Amino acid sequence: MRPEQLVEAMKPDVERFVSGNRLVELAQSGQIRPEHFRRLLLAEYQCQEAELSTYALLVARHRHEIPATMFSFIQHTIATARGLLREASPSVGVSGPDIPPVPVDQGLFRVVRDLTWMGTQAGPAEAALYLHTDLSTWCTLFSRIVEASRQLPDVPVPVLTYMESWGDQPPPEVAEGTLRILEYGLAQGEEPARILHTARQLGALVDPYWDYVEAG
Repeated sequence: MRPEQLVEAMKPDVERFVSGNRLVELAQSGQIRPEHFRRLLLAEYQCQEAELSTYALLVARHRHEIPATMFSFIQHTIATARGLLREASPSVGVSGPDIPPVPVDQGLFRVVRDLTWMGTQAGPAEAALYLHTDLSTWCTLFSRIVEASRQLPDVPVPVLTYMESWGDQPPPEVAEGTLRILEYGLAQGEEPARILHTARQLGALVDPYWDYVEAG
């Protein structure tokens, strides 16, 4: 398979991950509450605690300039996003310096734990397609939640600002970088079947994330 075919093959999965998301439904029906946004902020911060290490490990393991460029870009993007989370935290009753880095919720703890697997085990193309699928899903979900929530009362606007910062689709650095890394990884012998299989685990990995947020 060519890089473009691998990305195209994941589009139905992205739509499956997005369709029927309970938080989108709550926002669209006007039932989303500040507690949902508080939990989302905590979940984002705690997952990013693992992701910063994961992408640092990917850069350390795959030091060729093609994968290292994109993985370091993502690490920088996440580090910048954490600043927005800290700024937004008082709007949901959390003090910025006191955001707990480790989840109390066991489902979310498993998400954070499993996020580290990518850094220690994945090949560059495998990690790149997973990342592209992850961002394609997250950007779509966040944009739909923001669009449905903007005019509702008692919505923490700084959290919406954080969510908007991700855009409604992966940035060009990721869209273009993914294709370059897929081409590089395939040339290095990575198997398309494994690349696709790992990307398709996204839904199972993040289900506990949304279970936690939706419980608000």
